[in-house]
Amino acid sequence: MLHHLLYKANLLLLLSFSACALIAQVPRTNTPNYSNFDWLDHWYPVTWMRDLPVNTITKVTLFDVDYCVVNRGEQDPLALEDKCPHRLAALSEGRLTAQGYVQCAYHGWSFDATGACKSVPQRPNGAQQSTMLCATACPCRVEQGLLWLFPGANAENAKPPPRVQEMDDPAFKWSTAVRDLPIDYSILIENILDPDHGLFAHQAAPFDLYTASRDAPQTVTLAETSPGFFSLSSAVSATPKLAATKEKTVKDTTLVGSALNITGALTGISTFRPPCTIATGRRDADGETKFQACFWIAPVGIGRTRFMSAAVGRLPFSVPRWLQHVSLNNFLDQDTHLLATQQPNVLAAEYKAATGGEPMVRRKIYKYSSPTERLLVEVGKFMDAAVPKTPNRYAEPLRLLMQCPDRSTTLDRYSQHTQICPDSRGAVRNAKALRFVAWAAAATVAAGRVARLGSVARAVSPAALGLAALGYAAHAFVGEFSFKYVSAKRDRDLRGIPKVFADERLDE
Repeated sequence: MLHHLLYKANLLLLLSFSACALIAQVPRTNTPNYSNFDWLDHWYPVTWMRDLPVNTITKVTLFDVDYCVVNRGEQDPLALEDKCPHRLAALSEGRLTAQGYVQCAYHGWSFDATGACKSVPQRPNGAQQSTMLCATACPCRVEQGLLWLFPGANAENAKPPPRVQEMDDPAFKWSTAVRDLPIDYSILIENILDPDHGLFAHQAAPFDLYTASRDAPQTVTLAETSPGFFSLSSAVSATPKLAATKEKTVKDTTLVGSALNITGALTGISTFRPPCTIATGRRDADGETKFQACFWIAPVGIGRTRFMSAAVGRLPFSVPRWLQHVSLNNFLDQDTHLLATQQPNVLAAEYKAATGGEPMVRRKIYKYSSPTERLLVEVGKFMDAAVPKTPNRYAEPLRLLMQCPDRSTTLDRYSQHTQICPDSRGAVRNAKALRFVAWAAAATVAAGRVARLGSVARAVSPAALGLAALGYAAHAFVGEFSFKYVSAKRDRDLRGIPKVFADERLDE
């Protein structure tokens, strides 16, 4: 029960964090030419630095290419392609030497941050003289707590990763999250930019502040700063639309407004800066914001994406990271399997287009109808032009025909989140210890009462019950970090869809 209440409380907090924008609406400049977009001309976030243990090699993936990265503490991080030039074994299986070199576990070859071979144990004299023995280095940098990689060949002249100005302001606190999702980059981007689904998949009426209607239309703004670099933004009046269509929902509408602290005219803005950065939320007429939610979506490979986020707010304290993860994992579970069921259809259409020589057009496979989808139509145009040029996209075209796995695979929090987040692993470890101690203490108290009173019936006491309840709460907390969103839980959630969006429409 405790973890359920925490989830509800923090879901509201997360949605409040989502009530702001990254930037004010950009004036229209020249319309972007999506054919100019070059995937290899951009920086890509691959992990939060805090999730990388110091001086330990970690594998990350981008465009189906593996890299090994190292957080070297006070030194700059390093990144190498995850294959030793000797026999192509994974460098991520190796170790970091005392000199700071990446050493292959297979034969002991060592490489520095530039990829130069510094040691071949079998050839101690002059082994590092040949450039043929070098590993392939990948440019990397840290910006606002994220490790970024540049997979192209012109990092020196590349534009830096986009920054979030509030994350540089000491008055703002921010808490980060990460999850590896079995969802294709193109599908996940569209989902995050779609507020209509929040009313149903998440049963969350505050999403109504970001929807559009005939009386409150969505304005889409496109801006290209230079060839291949642009932003796509939508703006709507941050007022409820669907929830205000019936008199009986006025009370609910008032609650929505008060929950998100709506005190004046605010604009809900969603901004996508290809390829990775999304922000959604509200600003007032002066461009000020109190909270914002930022997302970084890294294209790991076909049907795989790393989701990273930061809830940024002007708060007196930071929300504990593990507490945010409990809320966010429940939140992501509500629509991730829906995206997994959508994915085979979308990727099969792409496969048909790629093998048939015809370009894929999302407006032909999607039936757009909502006034909130003007931004999605534009994002679809970008995807149509850019996705076919994704590196390694069609190296194995049959991978586009993957089927939808079962729920236990698509919603496996342990492999998707817990294994890659040290904070969550630590919280789970502590909760397991608390569970053991609490249940052991409860059993000891109960056994002592039996010995003293000579009756099993009198073994139960307030102390024993309290300890047992504490152990159960810890046990439930541990369950939050592995698969839990079974179909029965989905059905309970679906009963929470606000009535105005469902059967009550039949009364009209």
